[in-house]
Amino acid sequence: MAILPVAVACGTTSKSDDTASGSTPADGSSGGSAPGGGARVPVAQVPVGSAVVIAGPKPYVVAQPTDGTFVAFDAACTHQGATVSAQDGLTLECPAHGSRFNGGTGAVEKGPAKAALASAPVRRDGEELVVG
Repeated sequence: MAILPVAVACGTTSKSDDTASGSTPADGSSGGSAPGGGARVPVAQVPVGSAVVIAGPKPYVVAQPTDGTFVAFDAACTHQGATVSAQDGLTLECPAHGSRFNGGTGAVEKGPAKAALASAPVRRDGEELVVG
């Protein structure tokens, strides 16, 4: 089974084409899509206290703010739609205009964005999370 590229929060701005940061290059495939259109990511790639961005046709943010609690959001910045990137811990940042979001709640921490990231459904399926 193929997994969508994931950018892991590790202290640097992560992009799906940045192999030096440990993420997998985007190849345009949708092999990580779950039946029904959801994206899949291994639970092990979403450490406690961190957020990751799942790249793909519809990018998502998945976070584990506390042990065993997973949340997900649309990764499109609510300011102008650029895909946010995962920073240290639960911090998400928009590369376009610097808006900052809390990856555990989706809340805006710094503008120009005024609205929180839209929540997305997430469920655990064995050792994978299904988002969307």
